[in-house]
Amino acid sequence: MRVNVLGKVLLCAVLSVGLPVAAAESSGDYGTNLSRIYFAHQRLLALREACDQALPAQAKAGEKAYAAWQARHKALLNELDARLTLMIRGASKDEKEYMRNVGKYEGSILEYRTENRDQILAQPRDGIEQVCADFRNYLTGSGSDFHKDYADELRELRKRKLPK
Repeated sequence: MRVNVLGKVLLCAVLSVGLPVAAAESSGDYGTNLSRIYFAHQRLLALREACDQALPAQAKAGEKAYAAWQARHKALLNELDARLTLMIRGASKDEKEYMRNVGKYEGSILEYRTENRDQILAQPRDGIEQVCADFRNYLTGSGSDFHKDYADELRELRKRKLPK
């Protein structure tokens, strides 16, 4: 899907919440790397939502597959959330602005996920059935390892240590 757009979406979100342009440019690699992984997860959520909506009889199987994937990636998902939170905090001058910025980010992220879900749902029924079967197989297969898929991005992100 639109991988190049992902970095731009998060960068636009960063800029829209008031992060100075110079800071955004200097952290562009960080923001781009974070957005690649973060939005990859959002695409998985969009797929899950679309499959649940289009094929409710298979929702339980999708839920089980996603829960297994999520359990394997729990620490990574928590890390991504922490990094996003720190990025938003860094772009905010006080708690009030932070809360406003969180709303802006969440709105942008939800819009992205909704657009992805709607694109999937716009496919013919047999296309959706195949996409959903592939999705469940992906989640339960050995190829669904974000640690491997995004190793380069994670290496760059982790150059910035998270506070303990």
